[in-house]
Amino acid sequence: MSNMEVKVECVLQKLCGHQVIEEAALVEDDTVLHKLHTHLHLHLTKSANGYEWAQQVGLVSFIKTVLARSADGSAKNPATVAFALKALSSLIANEDNFNIFLEDKVLCHFLLILPSIRSDPTLSSSALILVQAIYKHKTGLYWLIKNGIWEKMLLPCLRSSSMFVQREGVNVISSFMLLTIETKHFESLLKDLLIISDKFCELRRLLSKSDGEELRQSNLCVMRIIRQLFLQTLGKVPAYSVVGNTVDITQRFFSMLNCNIPVTSVTCGTDVLILNILHKFQEQLMGYGILEQFLLDSLCWDMIALTRLLLEKGYIESFLRSSVNIHRYWIIMVQNLKEAKNIDLTSIEALLHIVTNFQVTSILVLYRASLDKLFKECPRKKEVIAKWNEDIHSRINIKEDILVEASKLEKEIVESLDKDTHEAIRMALVCISAFTNATDYLNQTCAVTVFQGLVFLLGSQDLDHSPMRYHVALQRAVIDGLRVLVEKFNMDWRKCYASVCLMAKLCDVVNIPGLSPQVKVCTLKAMNSCINGFIPPVMAMLVNSEDLEHRPNSVELLGRSLSIYLGDRDWEVRDSALEILITCMKLAKEKYPHFVDWMLRYKLNLAVITALGDIEGYVRASAFTVLANIISFDKVYMELKEEGLPHRALAFALQEGESSVRKAAITLVQELFLAGKYSEEEVTGFVVRIIQRSAEDPDDEVRLASLEFIYTHILWTLNKAGMVDGEFPQVTFSKGKIIKLDKEKVRSRIHAVLTWICECGYMCSLLACIKDLVTSVAAKAREILRFINELITRYEIHLEDNVKSRKLLGNSVPESRVRECVMVEVPNVVNIAGHHVVIPEDTTLRDEIDKTISDILSSSSLESVAKIRRPIIESLDTSLCSGKFLLTLDDIPPANPALPMSCLLQSIDGLCQYNTSTQDEKHQINEMISLLDDILLDGSQQQSHIDDQRVRDCY
Repeated sequence: MSNMEVKVECVLQKLCGHQVIEEAALVEDDTVLHKLHTHLHLHLTKSANGYEWAQQVGLVSFIKTVLARSADGSAKNPATVAFALKALSSLIANEDNFNIFLEDKVLCHFLLILPSIRSDPTLSSSALILVQAIYKHKTGLYWLIKNGIWEKMLLPCLRSSSMFVQREGVNVISSFMLLTIETKHFESLLKDLLIISDKFCELRRLLSKSDGEELRQSNLCVMRIIRQLFLQTLGKVPAYSVVGNTVDITQRFFSMLNCNIPVTSVTCGTDVLILNILHKFQEQLMGYGILEQFLLDSLCWDMIALTRLLLEKGYIESFLRSSVNIHRYWIIMVQNLKEAKNIDLTSIEALLHIVTNFQVTSILVLYRASLDKLFKECPRKKEVIAKWNEDIHSRINIKEDILVEASKLEKEIVESLDKDTHEAIRMALVCISAFTNATDYLNQTCAVTVFQGLVFLLGSQDLDHSPMRYHVALQRAVIDGLRVLVEKFNMDWRKCYASVCLMAKLCDVVNIPGLSPQVKVCTLKAMNSCINGFIPPVMAMLVNSEDLEHRPNSVELLGRSLSIYLGDRDWEVRDSALEILITCMKLAKEKYPHFVDWMLRYKLNLAVITALGDIEGYVRASAFTVLANIISFDKVYMELKEEGLPHRALAFALQEGESSVRKAAITLVQELFLAGKYSEEEVTGFVVRIIQRSAEDPDDEVRLASLEFIYTHILWTLNKAGMVDGEFPQVTFSKGKIIKLDKEKVRSRIHAVLTWICECGYMCSLLACIKDLVTSVAAKAREILRFINELITRYEIHLEDNVKSRKLLGNSVPESRVRECVMVEVPNVVNIAGHHVVIPEDTTLRDEIDKTISDILSSSSLESVAKIRRPIIESLDTSLCSGKFLLTLDDIPPANPALPMSCLLQSIDGLCQYNTSTQDEKHQINEMISLLDDILLDGSQQQSHIDDQRVRDCY
């Protein structure tokens, strides 16, 4: 047996109480046991003979022992029992032959502990996992039915004191019933659920408040199970008849409404009734094979009848929350019918338009209440609303008398909401929230309808008595709803003309007095979405629908708004305003250069410079990102150059306390470098050394950004050496001369670049990052090394005269300096209390960094470079935000040591090879062995897991 298997066997013996060491405490830490089960499950999944391995290490006998001990009434450990149940579920899930477990009689022990499971939520949750693994086997499903698991365990989960056990029970029972829906057992299972529901109706009034609430939760679980049954069979199985043979869902729910049930129960019940109506329509459609008009009329009539019933009972909120789910259910049904029965309903949307019309009624009520006075002065506004309402109704193609009934019901909703403005606002919030959460499956035309209503409501902010003027929750809901719809459906003027004035309306929000910071942030995010969605390819969102002679267009309004928001006292608002500037400047480089003059006209560039000294790190990071997108514009950079931006960016990358700011500063340094804002001396003396330091940053995002810069710098150097689009042309131009490049010249130039990579210290950074614990950082370093290896292979690079290649590269490190770096040993000098002390050669106190460098330079391998860690230097004394900031060489950490080119050529193949699966598997095994060692700690020498909070937190 392997070392891991031996330790697994020892741990299992300890958990069973067979450990020889008496002082060792039992492992009761469920977190540690959960970690152990995760490792075992992963090992069993990958193993071809998992059950044999489990028998070999004693896992099967452990499960039998633990479950047997818990059944005989002796002292038991719930955490260990739960671990045994989950381990058994992993064995069953990864074994094709279910009869093995029947022959071993291990499931008999599971039956014995069922009575103790009901009182312990931890055991119930683990047992549900085991049941899921069992019923995935056809034989296992029959075993569950035969042994009464339904009555003994599944139904009691619905009465559990744990909300999590109830939720897991709903999912397990739903899946269990779906597997039996075409068998004779389904009817009896459904009747058992209905008995629980009947007890709720009969006993709730007679019980105390706490007992009644417990029954309500159980009844709610029953409705969720039925909803899952309907949803999983929608468009596939005719569940309407199957369920209808046992119970009339509609009548049962209507009777429950008389018990004055809470809104949450009504909402779930409404979902069930909507799915029941769709199943009835689906079954009739399957019978006819094609869609007849009377089928659609019947479907719409059933929906209108349900809506009327809920409104009469006072459950309008439940209707608004549930009815939006029709969009999701309809899509599922249409897709499944097309796949299973080849019935296409994609053009039939009458039901969706009816429901959407009911949904937007509350929005329409608020808008009309806000603009009643304005309608008298401006009849055109009233005509626009009337036209919108007429367009909505024109999309509904159903029988006339049903359409009349729908219109009558709509008027009743309007009349009820007109009586109470606060109720109308509350219903509008419910409606907007429901639509915002349903955008993933919202119908396109219905989304346009809602978008138009929200734009109209947003436009009412100009009136003092409008709810959009003073109601914070409504302001946030409307603006967030518009943003989500714009991002999801790209509401340009071709789809909705109301989108033309949206940006102007959002800019007007800044004029609302006492606007909360949350609303400001919502507004700025919505502006950003509009710019992203509507500038490319059209400029519709930047044009105002008003008279342009008296009112500026949306671009100018946006500039005025940002000049205000960038000076806001809340940092979230300032950061959101900078996010918009980032978007605008990206578009300025790609499609809309007008943003450059616009930025200078409103002096937004000065606000960005001010933001570099902001107290909040995220604001400073956003300011650097803005600068990274505008330094390519000369007219903007001329003003920034006076602020010492190139050196200030380097200083921030080196000494800034916030990691997000350091990352953004490195991005700006990269843009400044590509734009040629650094001299060759600054690149060699400052930029390269700071980037190497950033590659050792504690934050993985900063390290990744530094690797991006290194890769960019290498590509730039290759381009400078004559490479174009990854290839060297046969003819190139240099200083006005035509130069022919043969194979030897190309090889010499590539050799010069590779030599520079080794000498400048970049190779040390790559070798350190290739062993990084963060996958993305290690992958990026390996990508760069593979690129270097490709250059070596393609151009057949061998050891040549370094002098020739160095001359072709340009201003590089002199040969004498390289020879000094490679050949001269580092002196044995350490810094003690500010004084340089020479250590004798034979001392053991030699500085580890110098010793590591000497080992590297004296060997032909690069394996030890990853050990290099420079000490942290002191902070800069000069303020990073002062004007005309300049760095000196004393402020910069020393560069990485130069490495010999021969080491790179000899080691590159090994550095580029990386077998992910092998490495991950080795890491998982080592982690499992480490966990097993922790569990096997001797109690007499160390603290047990349950008492060692530090060790426990690590898991």
